[in-house]
Formats: sequence, C-alpha cells, structure tokens
Amino acid sequence: MEKEAARKKIKSARLEKKITIAEVAKAVGKNPTFVAAALNGNHRLTPEEAAKVGKLLDLEKEMVQSLSRFPVRTDSPNATDPFKYRLLEIVGVYGDALREMANEMFGDGIMSAIDFTLDMEKVTGSQGEARCKITLNGKWLEYKTF
Repeated sequence: MEKEAARKKIKSARLEKKITIAEVAKAVGKNPTFVAAALNGNHRLTPEEAAKVGKLLDLEKEMVQSLSRFPVRTDSPNATDPFKYRLLEIVGVYGDALREMANEMFGDGIMSAIDFTLDMEKVTGSQGEARCKITLNGKWLEYKTF
C-alpha cells in the first residue's frame, strides 16, 4: 500500500478511537516522537511493535505490515505547514550560530541524525504560558583527516 494512503488510514483509526500518540508509544514501549514518525511512515517498527499498534487501533493486516516496512523518507520538507516552517526558520536563523558553537565545543564534525533521539514536551513559561520544548540529542561525529 502507498505510504500516504497507509498514513491516512492509520491516523484515521487512531483519531476515531481517541487514542493519543503518547498512548500508542506507551503500548509499544518507544519514545512518542519516534512512534509519531513511524505512524507517519518515516520510521519503522518491529513486527512485534507493529502488531501491538494493530491490536490497539484495530488495524487491518496490510496496515500493520506497513508499519514494519523500510521507509522512504521525504527529502524536501513541506515549507507551507506553519509548524514545519518555523522549525526551518529556527535553523535558518540559528543554524550558523549553532554550528559555530558546536565546532568550538566538539571540534570539526556534525551531529548524527542516525544515532539520535528527539524529545518534545510541554512546559510552563515564566508567565504561566504553555511552551514547546524540543531536545535534539545526537552523537557527535568528528570529521576525519587523511
């Protein structure tokens, strides 16, 4: 089944049952951000994890199997979605500064997006407002000289 069609059916089943991503993640035993990416077709679950999601959401066999397939990840972000646009804007505004600071702290290298975790949590600001805290945690990969 096509990735987009599977994504829509899985999301529809989850919303119909009023099950949050956090609840799916708890049933699977994985980080909610990872599970959200898997439900969107950008990561894969083990067959055992996919079966747990299938049972929780009453998914058809084909939907369950789609969760365990190797994903084809999108290579160009959707810059029209406001949430995604703001993330791109953050990288545009702060990317050079973050790279320079990382080079000072770690040397010449990059943060892995493979040996990597991402967490998002709701926190309360100093004036009681809701705030979104995103933590990127990647292994530092030093460039080799030869």
